[in-house]
Amino acid sequence: MNQGELKRSIKEDPNLTEQEKGAMLGELRAPYQKMSDEELLSLVRDFVKENGREPMQKEVLYDRELKARFGPWTRMLEKAGTRPVSQRHIDKLERRREKRICQKKLRKERREAEITQL
Repeated sequence: MNQGELKRSIKEDPNLTEQEKGAMLGELRAPYQKMSDEELLSLVRDFVKENGREPMQKEVLYDRELKARFGPWTRMLEKAGTRPVSQRHIDKLERRREKRICQKKLRKERREAEITQL
């Protein structure tokens, strides 16, 4: 039974309460919380090698840990090296950088103006 099937069987078990389901999944996820970032990304790369495709969140037990550490699923896949970084994301980062530079210049000009007024 792979991780996805195990996860699904716990979630769909009618004999378990929601709390019991959460506790069981939590126990299964515990070892992944102790892993380093690189070890988690390595698990994703291994999944890709074994299955020939990227994992879906529902297929791995450590999905919450990946999202907590790396953000949205697509960003995590980019950091793992299984998907190229989207041009849209690169553009967004560049716009943020330019905005920060602009704001820094503006603050500097305001400080200089305040000094000259004194």
